[in-house]
Amino acid sequence: MDYATETEIKTLTKIRRERILPRQGEILVSPHDRVEATQVVARTDVPSDFRILPVARQLGVSGTEIEEYLQVDLGDTVHQGTLIAKRGRIFGRSVRSPIDGIVVARGGGRVLIEAQPSPFELHAYIPGTVLDVTDNKKVIIETSGGLVQGTWGVGGESVGVLKIITSRPHSPLRPNSVDPSCHGAILVGGVTADREVLIRAEDTEVRGIVTGGLAPALIPDVKRLPFPVIVTDGIGHTSMAGPIFDLLRANEGREASVSGFVQARWRRKRPEVIIPKPDKTPQVDEARHDKDLTIGSRVRIVRAPHAGSVGEVVNIPQYARRIETGARVRCAEVDIGQREPVDVPFVNLDVLR
Repeated sequence: MDYATETEIKTLTKIRRERILPRQGEILVSPHDRVEATQVVARTDVPSDFRILPVARQLGVSGTEIEEYLQVDLGDTVHQGTLIAKRGRIFGRSVRSPIDGIVVARGGGRVLIEAQPSPFELHAYIPGTVLDVTDNKKVIIETSGGLVQGTWGVGGESVGVLKIITSRPHSPLRPNSVDPSCHGAILVGGVTADREVLIRAEDTEVRGIVTGGLAPALIPDVKRLPFPVIVTDGIGHTSMAGPIFDLLRANEGREASVSGFVQARWRRKRPEVIIPKPDKTPQVDEARHDKDLTIGSRVRIVRAPHAGSVGEVVNIPQYARRIETGARVRCAEVDIGQREPVDVPFVNLDVLR
């Protein structure tokens, strides 16, 4: 069976997100609790650094001899500069700790120092209801709202008010559109191709950018930004799909949660925009995840010559067809508003759910 890719674009649906600590810690909420997006729901301590000190080599002795020269024991707290081992008197060789931490292991002529753990706080990310907590590590939160999945992203998570700064889905973001009124907002626009836009966005302390396309030359700059960037349609001069732009524009002024995290393997995770509407309940169960193409499917074409076009599948021929490259592949006939439907290989289609 051939499959297209799938992108979720929901005006109103149930959304569940797992919030997971990097290691077991303290859960601060209980099932049925209501939480806000910025609320801390769990916390733990995580090791921040460690050093392996080659004590025997630095003292010029064998590994079995260092015990008589060590000045610390397992579990001792040390600070940067603390004497770890010394051989000889005034002018003898010595080893000192390069960091603040705890002596956690020794052996083979070496000493391991682990830095003091750093506190880690886990935020809810979305407002909603706590469904479950498990193993002092995981919290599951549910909300209702709009959802848009992106194709590429970077920069972690953020929460802010949606602000549309281009009038059309294919319009470029202009530096003069990023002004003090954008402070604390999540900016939405068609195409990002101007480095000055990113500079102004950082200076204005925006909370994120959602863009249809992103110029490849800007990827290194985007990765250095202190807020997430979500690309909805593709790298290059690619317009934002009309249904995505319309959904985001209809929710301008609403608070949204955005994530630039991408996880391509195993539990696939995509960048996303969530627009919580906890006071509303979806009218239908939209928990469908199959990617089969069917007649009537709304699709986005992801490769030339019709890249970015959104249309409807009107026919799925039973047999493979020959395309311009000479290959024979399964295709769908897609109505994109032209005089005749266009043949598009399955692999070039993205189903918009």
